[in-house]
Amino acid sequence: MKIIIQYLRIIMPHIGIALIIIAMILGNIHNWRGKAVLLTADKTNVFITKNKEIKIVPYALTLSDIKVDFYDSGETKSIEAFINAEKKNETKTIPLRVNYPYKMGFGQDLYLISYDNNSESPEFCVVELVYDPFQGLFLSGIILIIIGMLLIKANTVKDSVSKVIKDNYK
Repeated sequence: MKIIIQYLRIIMPHIGIALIIIAMILGNIHNWRGKAVLLTADKTNVFITKNKEIKIVPYALTLSDIKVDFYDSGETKSIEAFINAEKKNETKTIPLRVNYPYKMGFGQDLYLISYDNNSESPEFCVVELVYDPFQGLFLSGIILIIIGMLLIKANTVKDSVSKVIKDNYK
């Protein structure tokens, strides 16, 4: 058992680094970012990438409401859009704020980018979907590195304690 732990302690960080590198390479090949304009009247499941590619997602999004708070000076304090997401005849209302993405699914983060600030009752907002199917592989690599480092540290602490005990209690 001791040999297995010593072996794992050495190999786990290396496997973790390899997983992170693989996730980054595959992620750069397969990930995409797409924007969509959500209206209060229409559903959409189409996102347009920077390269003008059309990406279709398995859920339909509609803008339900936008709540904008202002400071006394008139500057925008916070923006929160409420998005209806419909998938397989189930509708869920998603609160979406700037810089606070919502996880639409594994490897799919939805961001609020902009909104209709020209009217008192906004009728549209712009959202961005970031799709990266290899987020889990990347996270697994980080976890393996942490576990490997903890095993190394635990062994170092154990050796230090053993040495102190031997030196003081001969």
